Amino acid sequence: MKKKLKDPLVWFGIIFMAALLLFAIFGPYIPTDGKSNPVFDPAGDPHLGPGAKHAILGTDEIGRSFLQRLAYGARISLFIGFTVQFINISIGIFMGAVSTFAPRWIASPIMRLTDGMFAFPDILLAILVIGALGPGFIPVIVALSISGWPAMARLTRNQLVSLKEREFVVAAKAAGASTPYLIFKHLLPQMSGILLAVSMIDLAGSILAESTLSFLGIGVQAPNPSWGGMINNARLQMNSNPLELLWPCAILSLAVFSLNFIGDGLRNYFDPNSSNI
Repeated sequence: MKKKLKDPLVWFGIIFMAALLLFAIFGPYIPTDGKSNPVFDPAGDPHLGPGAKHAILGTDEIGRSFLQRLAYGARISLFIGFTVQFINISIGIFMGAVSTFAPRWIASPIMRLTDGMFAFPDILLAILVIGALGPGFIPVIVALSISGWPAMARLTRNQLVSLKEREFVVAAKAAGASTPYLIFKHLLPQMSGILLAVSMIDLAGSILAESTLSFLGIGVQAPNPSWGGMINNARLQMNSNPLELLWPCAILSLAVFSLNFIGDGLRNYFDPNSSNI
């Protein structure tokens, strides 16, 4: 019987992420006073509360609209997250496939490199890379990609090892199929579900890591808004203006939770050994 996604948390995650994507695309263009860019320029007096004339969620320490900056921060976080995941999946599939089908003298060093990468905590490795490259948009993507691909490579290899002796693969080999043809035509379609599920969870980790780096001041640099940077700025005013800390914390938490809900739901949907959800 075909499984269905019945868990309300999964649908909450899907609906929230769809709304977040629309918010990231169109949110920065929500009109304010028509004279300034509320993402980078003041839209009113500093530290205005929610419901202000030109700022629905209030303004930050220099009068910029929180709503538009949250939207622009969502755009940055999602772009970095999706870019990092695309790179991680591409490198992970390549390294996992080579370590599975290449001769031992090639496959063994690749897996030792992958194992060695796990010895470094992801966020510390990312900080080390940014320390070498300098802070900024591109260094964050590079740092998170370097620290993220080993897990995808390990997952890909484990899946390929479990599938490469299956009957349909053996039959394709007997028919003269090449290794690249086997991987792209037969094996990757079988793995796509679990790769998608894990990618959703890893995407949440990438967004959280980017916010952490920006919170530390070595990620996305001002004046570009980042949820982590907004949290760092707002914590200085948390006693007098607690709502300024609430907005970025809330949207970051909901984004991370939603992606984890979606990932868990997809994993259960595609895993034949799991119960229906």
